[in-house]
Order: sequence, then structure tokens, then C-alpha cells
Amino acid sequence: MARGDLPKKLIGGIYSWAADTVYEPLVVNGAFRVFGGTLNDLVRRQGLDAAAVADGRPILDLPVGTGTFTVDIAAASRGIVVGADIAAGMVRQTKAAATEAGLSNLIGVQADAHRLPFRDRTFASILCTNGLQVMPGLSETLAELRRVLTHDGKLYVSVLNMPLLSAPGAPTLFLSRPQLKRSLEAAGLHVTRLQRERLATLLEAEPSGK
Repeated sequence: MARGDLPKKLIGGIYSWAADTVYEPLVVNGAFRVFGGTLNDLVRRQGLDAAAVADGRPILDLPVGTGTFTVDIAAASRGIVVGADIAAGMVRQTKAAATEAGLSNLIGVQADAHRLPFRDRTFASILCTNGLQVMPGLSETLAELRRVLTHDGKLYVSVLNMPLLSAPGAPTLFLSRPQLKRSLEAAGLHVTRLQRERLATLLEAEPSGK
């Protein structure tokens, strides 16, 4: 087992359990609203913007969670939408949501954010919704998202953060907004928009030097 795989496997197991039990009522409809205010509405708006930017080209949503927001993206998109997550339970729920909504263009894929099973420059829009704060290895994740983003694509990020630590390598949850911005820039992404909503931060970015 590679270094770092054990904590990721543990996180995947926890979120697989949560997918069938507490994720929707306690996280999406609970914590996101308490700590993020109108975060859910803002995330849905990001999804619609992502569909417009992609203009029929592939979209990636990672981590997809239970597909709550991804269903809306797929409904607004003329192309394929891939919902990826390390947790098998989340992917299973996303597939069920796609079937229930009659969406043949929404595909669920179990994947490690540090080793995405996609070719370079596959996706015209990428959404990383409320996941970076619980995903280990921020720089590795951002590097992979940058790799699979088209040269003219756009990355949409939303993250809950409580800026308590400034030390290098601090968990993403505790990074300040300037630190988050610098992390994206270090991965080769130019931040074009940053918005604050209570303890949530929403960013939009595009490849640097395109």
C-alpha cells in the first residue's frame, strides 16, 4: 500500500457510510447552511456557470458526494458530466440519483483525487464542491485538477475554512483565504474570482499563461 493510501481509504470508508445515513440531512442541509449561509445556492450557481462554460464538453465534479448538486449540473449540460469520489457509497448514491432523474449523461466514477483516471485536458469545467477541507494533500489534488482541465477551461471551488493556522502544510480547513488563493496559483491556476460567505470561500480559476 502506497504512503498516504491508508488515511484516504479510511476517509473513503467513513464517507461511504455517511452517504447512506447522515450526509444529506447533517452535512448538505445542516452544516453547509449553518457555516456557509447561502452556500448551497451559490454552489448551484457555480454549477450552472460550469455547464455554460463547458458548452457541451465534459465536466468533472469531484468530490461528487451524493450527487445533490451534480444532478442540476447534468440537467443543464449538453455533454457528459463525471461525478468522481473516493467513497464507493457516494458514487453509488450519485448513480441512483442520475437514474431517478433520468439523466444518461451523469456518470459516477470511484477515483483517488491524487491519481485521477483521466487524460490530460479532458474537462472544460471542473467543480470541487465543499471537499478540499476533508481531502488530504491539497497540492497533489490541485495539481491533478489542473492536469485534467483544458487550456481554456475553468475550475470552480467552494470550501469551508476556519483560518486558525498559518504554518506550511496546515490542513486546508484551517488555511486563510489568501493561503487558499496562493495554493491554487502554485498549482498553475489563476484565480479570477474569490467570494466569502460566512465560513465558506468560493473561488473561480483558470489555467495560468494560457
